[in-house]
Amino acid sequence: MFFKGPAHVRTDAALFPAGVPVEQELSVMPEDLARALFITGRAPYDRAKHGRSSTYEWCHRVAVLPAYLSWSDDPVRRITRTDLARELDPSEKSMLSYTLGQAMCQLFAERQLSVQFFMHVARYASAYDLTFTPGQSRADFFGERTYGGYVVAEAKGRSGPLTKELRKTMEEQKRTIKAIKGETPEIAYASAVHFSSPHGPMRLTAIDPEEAAPRAVDLSVDPDLHVLAYYTPFLDAFAHQEPLRLGDYVVASFTAFDVTLGILAPVLQRVERAARRNETEGLRDDILRLLARHRPRLERTLYRDGTLFAADWKSSENRHRSGRQDSGTLPDFLHEAFRSMNQEEDWRAEHVEEGDLDVRNLPAARGYVPGIFPRGELLEG
Repeated sequence: MFFKGPAHVRTDAALFPAGVPVEQELSVMPEDLARALFITGRAPYDRAKHGRSSTYEWCHRVAVLPAYLSWSDDPVRRITRTDLARELDPSEKSMLSYTLGQAMCQLFAERQLSVQFFMHVARYASAYDLTFTPGQSRADFFGERTYGGYVVAEAKGRSGPLTKELRKTMEEQKRTIKAIKGETPEIAYASAVHFSSPHGPMRLTAIDPEEAAPRAVDLSVDPDLHVLAYYTPFLDAFAHQEPLRLGDYVVASFTAFDVTLGILAPVLQRVERAARRNETEGLRDDILRLLARHRPRLERTLYRDGTLFAADWKSSENRHRSGRQDSGTLPDFLHEAFRSMNQEEDWRAEHVEEGDLDVRNLPAARGYVPGIFPRGELLEG
């Protein structure tokens, strides 16, 4: 069951530079995990190669959350596993732990390390012309800190407690990426999601080792391609689901999964132009400029990268109730987005070239938009 309000995930960080909290409570909403799984996924990248399978892949990843996680409420709200999750066989539990490990690795990077554009190395290897020696270990993710420099990360997950052996392995492991753009990453950490007992809460342990492995690789990353690759999955989602206007955002609703995702309209326009016309030069700076323009709203309402993710996951008993849902269960930040719809028009002044996506021509969101407009509520145009 998902309650109103966030759950708290206890994190333990070791061997990090000064300034990274050693012990911290990460505040997590269900849609935070869903968004993390979407933006860190491997498959939603090459539409020509994967097509609609990419969309099904991320739907599969996101669907594990309402199936296998619960928000406890005693006395501090925590994330625990459902009875269904505890009944999985060992192989299925390993896959769930792997999935949760990736999501929490992203949240830790974004929240506690100020990392932006965090994504999977393997997913974008072709975009960066990266090659790895067969069988060679390397980190899973990389991203850019908001005040400069790169971070690399490896995600792990355990269905049981974090063993002394695994913690020792994480402390002694070597860095597998020695440099990005010729600069040594300030942080190259491993994180592991784990559960102290079958009914215990989810926890996260993160460790940042110092020494690089002898065969560590050097990633040659183009900042503009980095940003394009980060937002590409949204283009893929919109290609397979009709996009709609919602205030300053373009959204797509996947009602079968009770999930809505979106992106700030001017960011989408610039990314779409880069992807379709190959106008990637200056993309990173353009996106950062657009995000800075909307920063006050992003900090008050949604995510700092200009994306939106919402879920309308209820307990099983609520899923069978007909009629309008209690709007009080909706996250406050989405209420704010709903109230501000069409109040801020500055994005519409963005220059639209011939052939570009013109967001003004998209239909307005109305009817049931999961996590934003409850069932039965209509938005009049």
